[in-house]
This record gives sequence, C-alpha cells and structure tokens, in this order.
Amino acid sequence: MDRQGGKAFGRLKMLQIEILDKMNEQIVSDGKYDQVDDLQEKLEKFKHKFMEFDEDNSGDIDLMELKRMMEKLGQPKTHLELKKMIAEVDLNNSGIEFVLFTRAC
Repeated sequence: MDRQGGKAFGRLKMLQIEILDKMNEQIVSDGKYDQVDDLQEKLEKFKHKFMEFDEDNSGDIDLMELKRMMEKLGQPKTHLELKKMIAEVDLNNSGIEFVLFTRAC
C-alpha cells in the first residue's frame, strides 16, 4: 500500500466513502432496522469512526487497528483478548468489516 498520501490517498478515501455510503443505503433500505431512531445519523457516525480506525483503508479493522482503537478508547487489551473480540464477529478471519462494525457497536 502506498502510504505517501497526496492524490492517491485522496482517491482511496473517496472510494472508501462511496463504498461505505452504499453499504449504509443497503442497511437503511433493508428494513430490518426501521425501528432504530435516527438510523441514518447513527450509520454516518459509524462510517466516520470506522474510517478513523481503518488506517490502511483495507475495508476492515485488523488486529493492530483494533488494538489502537481500544487503547484510544482507554480500554487496552492483550492480543489474546483482541483475537477473541475479532473471532466473535468475524467469520472469515479477514478482520472486522464495516457491517460487522455497525452490529458490534
């Protein structure tokens, strides 16, 4: 991954925003969460938090990103605890994807 920033980084961020916006639209149109107050507002907040912690813009939060997130939240965890947290929501060992992130929050 090119971590130099600039135009490539901006394009990558814009692509991530588009993908997450589409996922949010699917969640809203699904109808499963119609009873949730301010659903779109909450999903927008989840999107921004997810993007903050998905440091490599891979589309998921991996072990090290989760470690930094928990430390930032004042809840540091051991690697074993983090692995257990990921295992609770991640079925394919790829990390915590956005949809799983919204469910876990």
